[in-house]
Amino acid sequence: SQNSDHHLLVIGCSSWQNTNDDEDMKYKVGCVLLPSLLSFCASFSSPNNINKNSIKPPTPTFLNHKKRPIQKVVVVGGTHGNEYTGVWCIKALSRHAAKISSQYPSLTIETLLANPEAHYENKRFIHSDLNREFSQDKLLGEEGLPLTVERLRAQEVNELLGPKFGENHPSTDVIVDLHTTTTNMGICLIVPEGDVEMIKAAAYVSHKVCGGVNEGECRILVHSILDRNERPNLGSIARHGFTVEVGPVPQGVLRHDAVEKTEKVIHYFLEYLEKQNKNEQNINTLLEEWYPEGQLTIFKAAKACEEGQLCGRIRWPSDPENPNFPQFLVHKSLQDRDFHKIQKGDALFVDLDGNVINYSGSHGEEVYLIFVNEGGYYYSSSGTGLGVAVKRKIGIEDGMIRRYYEKKSITP
Repeated sequence: SQNSDHHLLVIGCSSWQNTNDDEDMKYKVGCVLLPSLLSFCASFSSPNNINKNSIKPPTPTFLNHKKRPIQKVVVVGGTHGNEYTGVWCIKALSRHAAKISSQYPSLTIETLLANPEAHYENKRFIHSDLNREFSQDKLLGEEGLPLTVERLRAQEVNELLGPKFGENHPSTDVIVDLHTTTTNMGICLIVPEGDVEMIKAAAYVSHKVCGGVNEGECRILVHSILDRNERPNLGSIARHGFTVEVGPVPQGVLRHDAVEKTEKVIHYFLEYLEKQNKNEQNINTLLEEWYPEGQLTIFKAAKACEEGQLCGRIRWPSDPENPNFPQFLVHKSLQDRDFHKIQKGDALFVDLDGNVINYSGSHGEEVYLIFVNEGGYYYSSSGTGLGVAVKRKIGIEDGMIRRYYEKKSITP
């Protein structure tokens, strides 16, 4: 609710877990009433006070999942405020807390509405994309950076679920970040290369969703930033991050089929973790049966060329009068054809005069396009353009891609 003096922002988590008595379930909801944005910004404790010398430099390693079992899982919706599916799903999880807890007794499952301000206004964000606010510079309050709604919210979320940086391990084992896309991506599971636990989870979920037969039903996208500390997305706060994209879904719209697909992924993901906690050998045996070569077909995102991005893009130029309005149309031959291959010389864009701009081969002779004409990528804060990927094999036991793709050019 909102009046002239206050904004109600839910910044706590809903959580449930078994107590010693299986019949006695605990359920808690945390929230806080914050003053209006202006007075809140004025009273916010400056992140510049953080001692950066106490922060360890980034290292290209993952927190070792074998040293500590996965217990605390936070399911996040509304990272982008106009993506309603995730918000619906976390509400449903909260409503059926007792049932969920009994299904997955080894897990403490919490939910978080990531960007309540943007969600209430049915906007992707208020000032900047929240899913780009979790880099070291932004979280530690680099001098001169404006304290936007999303930057302040990132600080809060980092306190709740992290910390991402510092001597202490994050309090959260896994963040499951729920998204929808306006593009024809189907069900897409996004995980980091090298995170064996999340690669195995994605392999399990993918097989359960599509039966290991129809690749088009569920795809796995591996992003290109190995070092967790360098990733700018919300999921990088936790020890492990697992992102779910379902599309096509218009912004600010709820679709029953999209909700069902997302809930199916959540169920199988939690099922994997529960089985892993109970008997790791059984899970490994299952994966060996399903993937006898020990490898998984995935799509590897092109290397990000801009700071604050997770993957490379073929950029379109923006209108000089409006940075969120493109000067090029996406060519009709590409529309709704996510994960389809294009080759050098194929049509990419059309300009105002009707001229066709062809693919120059900047990311390789043959590539796959992803997030084709994504509505969220019209915003300069989110990064404009078409996503680029290549098809690869990844080892299930080591989580590493068998061939690397390192092109950096961003021109068409």
